This record gives sequence, structure tokens and C-alpha cells, in this order.
Amino acid sequence: MEVHPQSGEILVYVKVSPEKVKLEDGFTRDVRAIGHYGTGDLEIRIRKLSDLEMAKPWIYQSYDAG
Repeated sequence: MEVHPQSGEILVYVKVSPEKVKLEDGFTRDVRAIGHYGTGDLEIRIRKLSDLEMAKPWIYQSYDAG
């Protein structure tokens, strides 16, 4: 997870295959082919509480797989 207070964003990297998720521009991103500080293949960008609610299923899935 990366916290960016200046932009008001939290980036969460989860161990979920990006192929199993409908990627939404500005919310989810496939990071398998780029360098990042997380350990997962799917990046989730959280800017507001509703984004967190949408991300919960993937966060739980990643936690359960861990």
C-alpha cells in the first residue's frame, strides 16, 4: 500500500489476477509489467470512501489467498 497525502490517494496492490477484474480507468490497473512497491498484480486507487467500498471484494480475496 502507498499513501499519497498530497494527492489524497491510497494505492493498494492486491494479489488478484487483473484478467479476472473489469479494469476501470483511474481506479484499477494491471501492474504486472511495471515496477511498483507492492507485491500484487492489481493496483487499486482509492480517493474516496466509495472507492474503498468498491475495492473491498478484491482486498478480501487477496487477503484470503495470502
